[in-house]
Amino acid sequence: MLRLPTPALLAQVLARPLPRSRQPAPLRDPAPDPGLFGPGSVTWRVMREPLLILGAGTALLLQAANPMVAQGAIDHSSYATDPYGRLDRTIDWVTVVCFATTAEARSATRRINRLHRRVAGTIPTSSATRRARAGQAYTAADRALLRWVHASFVYSMLVAHDKLIGGLGRADRDRFVREWDAVAALMGLSRRMLWRDAAALERYVMTQISSGWALPGPGSRLVAATVLHPPVRSPLLRPGADVLAFVAAGLLPARLRRAYGIRWTPAHAATHRGLRLWLRAMRATLRGRLRTSPVYDRALARAEGRWPQQEAA
Repeated sequence: MLRLPTPALLAQVLARPLPRSRQPAPLRDPAPDPGLFGPGSVTWRVMREPLLILGAGTALLLQAANPMVAQGAIDHSSYATDPYGRLDRTIDWVTVVCFATTAEARSATRRINRLHRRVAGTIPTSSATRRARAGQAYTAADRALLRWVHASFVYSMLVAHDKLIGGLGRADRDRFVREWDAVAALMGLSRRMLWRDAAALERYVMTQISSGWALPGPGSRLVAATVLHPPVRSPLLRPGADVLAFVAAGLLPARLRRAYGIRWTPAHAATHRGLRLWLRAMRATLRGRLRTSPVYDRALARAEGRWPQQEAA
């Protein structure tokens, strides 16, 4: 059951700064290349926000709502035994395609594509749903599944930005969706499988849910249990994990929350709304790395030919 954070719990967790990776940014190429997006893109403006990490759980839950995507995670990934390592690897890939050079983005995505070609199996009886029947074959290289994974991520980032940060107009939202066509192309998706604007993307996501293709089954709920209740190294970290799960669940479409069996009362909704308002107010007071990702600063310096001399040597 999803825990409703109390005011005391929220104060305890939110008084701490957002976690920052101790690893260097996964940007290595000093070539003054803007990459897939570049400094003038909506993507750089959106993805430079550290608070957007709070939408990562939403993207994972949305992706896993498709039973075949969930089964691929169950059969071929370390999501249950090493959820943080898997999340770190996903964040590294997102960081590279967003902010690294074009060559780095292509190389990182080729590695992902090679992994996808090895991910295949069948839906077991224990994970079967109305749309994903027992014995049905799946492969992560299936373009329909890749399309759903891509849509889930782009949709979740827009929702997280709208709810936690705000400020994007309709034109910017549409441009963000179209900018990510460049990543979709590297994944092997054709232009006709993509969306002309944010409204078309949202219609696709909601249709996938309402049709049952992306409605959680037993396998999806198994994956969601790890996303919502990840193992922690210390009981002191549990409150933070609970708040992150609460934020992620609150950003999901309501029908998906119900399908996952996530209890969501008016009290949950009011607390989530208050938390979002608090985060917006807090963001206005932040400076430096808590306001803008250092990866963005590094990418901007590279694109402008200001790569640190000690690294270029």
